[in-house]
Amino acid sequence: MINSQDVQFWQIRKRANRRKPWEVRWRVNAGKFSRSFATKALAESYRANLVATARAGAVFAVDTGEPVAWAQSAETVYDLARSFIASRWVEAAGATRAALVRSLVPIVLASLNPKAAKRRRPEEKVLRRALAMYALRPPAWAQDGQIGDGPDDIRAALKWLAATSRPVMDLNDRVILRALLEAVSLRLDGERLAHSSIRARRSTLHALLDFAAERQLLAANPLPGVKTHRRRRADAVDPRRIPSLPQARALLTGVEKATRTANDHLSTFFAVLYYAGTRPGEARALCETDCTLPEQGWGSLLLSGNRPEIAPWASDGDRWERRELKHRSPGEVRPVPIPPVLVAILRAHLDSYGTAPDGRLFWEGDDFGPVTGQTYRRIWRKARASALSPTELASRLAERPYDLRHGNASLLLASGVPATEVARRLGHSVQMLWTTYAHWFDGMEAAANAAVDAALSANNALTSGNVNDGPDTGQHGKHEAS
Repeated sequence: MINSQDVQFWQIRKRANRRKPWEVRWRVNAGKFSRSFATKALAESYRANLVATARAGAVFAVDTGEPVAWAQSAETVYDLARSFIASRWVEAAGATRAALVRSLVPIVLASLNPKAAKRRRPEEKVLRRALAMYALRPPAWAQDGQIGDGPDDIRAALKWLAATSRPVMDLNDRVILRALLEAVSLRLDGERLAHSSIRARRSTLHALLDFAAERQLLAANPLPGVKTHRRRRADAVDPRRIPSLPQARALLTGVEKATRTANDHLSTFFAVLYYAGTRPGEARALCETDCTLPEQGWGSLLLSGNRPEIAPWASDGDRWERRELKHRSPGEVRPVPIPPVLVAILRAHLDSYGTAPDGRLFWEGDDFGPVTGQTYRRIWRKARASALSPTELASRLAERPYDLRHGNASLLLASGVPATEVARRLGHSVQMLWTTYAHWFDGMEAAANAAVDAALSANNALTSGNVNDGPDTGQHGKHEAS
């Protein structure tokens, strides 16, 4: 935005036969501006404020004609969030867009004016849908950024949100900001969120306030100056939810039973998740040309892409976004060795079902579309019900198909595969591996201590009878020298 301090004012003039006859006129650079009022007193008050602000050295915006500070003080957190998501939308991946919106929705709701938010508040589910699917999703906007095609309850909710949101300037108040931090740390039922969710929301809030400072709506990001109680982190995967090798085999057998009548070829999809440790999106993108499948012994997968399911966060309407591997640059690949059992499963799969027209191993429907999350989660629920005991079901063991990937990680670590190699196969950093799978590293402590004890014991046995052996070096202890 271009701003200026070249401002000139004219006298108020009255125009007959108008509903608002009293007109204030002024110039910013070459642009002329005016504003009309119903009474002369209102016009004089507005003009006096403009003149006083100009004499104080304020900068005026050449697009609105008013002091920049006036717009800054009026912009709300709701407006800021919409500008922020618009600035990030084009470059962000679909999953990143979804994550930003998930964090922005509670931030906007927590930053409402407390008194105004009590009056005629729409239903919570309507507010959240209005924000997530309309206000914070640029594809739903017209060219002017307005949402005019939504249902009546959505448009009413958005109007209410715009009128109730706090000014951004309020977030300079540390009391308000601390209350906002506390509010975004809670679930709808008032219970505290998991640490990872709190961290995601606070990270988004930090980026939002950085954006406000960049736009000069705030002098600086006030968040670093607010001290909050540091809570224990709980990023490690709960080992009680991760299937052991026998449990994973039982679950894969359950998948075969669950897919006998429909989508029978998808049993291999789950085998890839477990034996190769892939993410679901990586398995979706797997093609025959990515597979090295010898008749005997180990094979390999050359993972080169990811097909996450991102609707409604796609810009072009394609819910299956073609992306590079997670945390990798475009064009990078990740070779993953696969054991003979998976080699045999994949060879049998290709012999029986072939591939989709574009070479993908897994699809559904007559149009060979990518496997939907709804489909493989439905299969997984049936597999768990048939393969697990009531106690195991109640314990949330292998609750998600993604837990098969965690099961692969635990299998590799328990088998003694070095952490660097496990991280490489999974596409993690070693630091992420240690944080996520801390339990299995802790479980290796006893084995590591035993190995060190054995080495020390062996060394003691070799040296205990030969303390005085060896050539004379001419050096003697203190008592011998005396």
